[in-house]
Amino acid sequence: MAPSYILLVEDNPDDLFLASRIIGKACAHEILTARDGEEADELLRRMEQDGSYRQIELVLLDLKLPKVSGLDLLRGIRGNTNLQVLKVAILTSSDNETDQEQCWELGVVDYIYKPMTVERLNRILSRNEEAQ
Repeated sequence: MAPSYILLVEDNPDDLFLASRIIGKACAHEILTARDGEEADELLRRMEQDGSYRQIELVLLDLKLPKVSGLDLLRGIRGNTNLQVLKVAILTSSDNETDQEQCWELGVVDYIYKPMTVERLNRILSRNEEAQ
């Protein structure tokens, strides 16, 4: 059976470490990481080419990223015929209402304020399983 992934896009090393530990406790998915929006975009494009993007169970996306913002990356995902099916949850410290509205309009499955908890991640993943 092919592995399933959670793609964690986070530039802060402390937040990356904490979120990775929570993911490790909550599920058996492999963790893919990208430290900025450009790196995540390149990874998704490679995975789109070989079809492995279908194995991404969830994208956890920070909004405030270097190079390409999380919101711009989300727009790119939603504008791509193949990648638009990916489930994306925002993981951020931003309480900007405009950011939230735009994310919800772009179809995120959740908007999580840092720090994430095991319980919150489990709820998101269980909603994903119910939808399949």
